[in-house]
Amino acid sequence: MARRKQNKNVLDMIPERLHEWEEGEDAVSIKVPRFKSRLGMRFCRWLKKTPTINVNPDKHSSEAWRLCDGKNTVRYIAECLQERFGEEVEPAYERVAELMSIMELNGLITYKNVNDDS
Repeated sequence: MARRKQNKNVLDMIPERLHEWEEGEDAVSIKVPRFKSRLGMRFCRWLKKTPTINVNPDKHSSEAWRLCDGKNTVRYIAECLQERFGEEVEPAYERVAELMSIMELNGLITYKNVNDDS
C-alpha cells in the first residue's frame, strides 16, 4: 500500500536553531561557519580569517530567532511577535512562516512537527 504524503502545517512545526549566536543591543548575531570541512577551516586559519560569518537579522527576525528554542511552535512565535510589535509584523502568521522557511533553506534552523517523536 502506498503511503499518502501528509501535508504539514508550518504553524504547527517547532523550529530549532542550528548555530551559535550572541545577544546584541536590539538584535542577535548568528555565527554561521564559513566551511564545514577541516580543509576549509585550515584555509581560514591560513588566510587569518574568522571561521564564522555573522548574520545580523532585523529586530523582528531576531525576536523570532530567540524563540526558536526547539520548544515553541511557529504559531506561538507569530503570536509573541504580534503581542510585542503589533501592526509592525502584520500579517504575522504569513511573515513568520516565510521567515522560518527562509531560515531553513539557509541552514539556520531545522524544524519538526509537533507530533514527531524525534
